[in-house]
Amino acid sequence: MYIAKLHQETDRAIITRLIEENGFGLLITTDDTGTPHATHIPMVLEEKASGELVLKGHIARINPQWQWFSKGLSLAVFNAEHAYISASWYEKGKIPTWNYMAVHLHGTVRIQEEAEVIASLGGLVDKYEAASACPVHISEIPAKELDNNVKAIVGFELTVTDINATFKLSQNKNDADYQSVITHLREIGDENAIGVVAAMEARRPQIK
Repeated sequence: MYIAKLHQETDRAIITRLIEENGFGLLITTDDTGTPHATHIPMVLEEKASGELVLKGHIARINPQWQWFSKGLSLAVFNAEHAYISASWYEKGKIPTWNYMAVHLHGTVRIQEEAEVIASLGGLVDKYEAASACPVHISEIPAKELDNNVKAIVGFELTVTDINATFKLSQNKNDADYQSVITHLREIGDENAIGVVAAMEARRPQIK
């Protein structure tokens, strides 16, 4: 994706946190004819001892996309909060825009072995069950049921070769307009607006 220099995010900790908090992403590959295919799935980002980043996930075996994993680079897309920014919030400007945060991860994909798939499933379940009052663990799934489900999916590991992150958050605005955007978004008060406010305040902590 095109990223204006002003909006480029390179801090790895910030980028990985976005993915960890917004793990339901879009996996994109192309087939033999160059036709793109995309699947919306949860993915988990891990850092290996070497510092290498990998994404782990799975798709249904009936989904033909996995057959093209080895054809070239794949792309995983993640989005955080976003919000419409009205030009009426500026002192002089008349051009509205959209504030958003997005990360694109390019990489090569390999298909996991069965043991890896089960381990990845366990990690995925543990991550999202953590907030449950009565968390379910993969060990509680009957062996036959787990085996049937594992056979119905294809697990994968994407080794990240390139990271592109854009955090477009009114960086080009003066302090007065910046504060006005924050104030109006806070008044809107929905999850997206508050998320954008938090990201903007983190970048200009002197603005309250």
